[in-house]
Amino acid sequence: MTRETRENLQNFRNRVERLEKPALTSPFYSKIGWPVLIAGGLIWLITVVLPGSQFIPALMSAVLIAIGAVSVVMSYLSEHSEGIEETEKSKRIRDRSNVAKCLYLEGKVPDGKGIVGRCRLYEFDMTDLPYCIYCREYTSSKGEPDV
Repeated sequence: MTRETRENLQNFRNRVERLEKPALTSPFYSKIGWPVLIAGGLIWLITVVLPGSQFIPALMSAVLIAIGAVSVVMSYLSEHSEGIEETEKSKRIRDRSNVAKCLYLEGKVPDGKGIVGRCRLYEFDMTDLPYCIYCREYTSSKGEPDV
């Protein structure tokens, strides 16, 4: 184990922040999908009520309803995917907390509930989620390196 850092502390913190921040796309699809779906439905209602040929508005309503429906379905699929991703992330954190310990971590793995660990590599306290799962250097409970 060397004291040389592969990246500076700020880059490390930025990388950890990016990895810990969930990339939520489901709200985007939902915010777009429902209004477009409603607008398509309203235009369709107008074409049904108005007399005469309404080809262009009917076509526009069909396109808007299709786009809105796809966006709403994508929001549900995205939400499901995000849930699986969070579950996998929690499992990795739990596994790293119990099976393999960061080589640079002093103390317990931070859990976001007051437990504090100290990172010897970067010389700072970790009070939030276990940053050590992103340090890339671990020792397993069997004593074998898990890098």
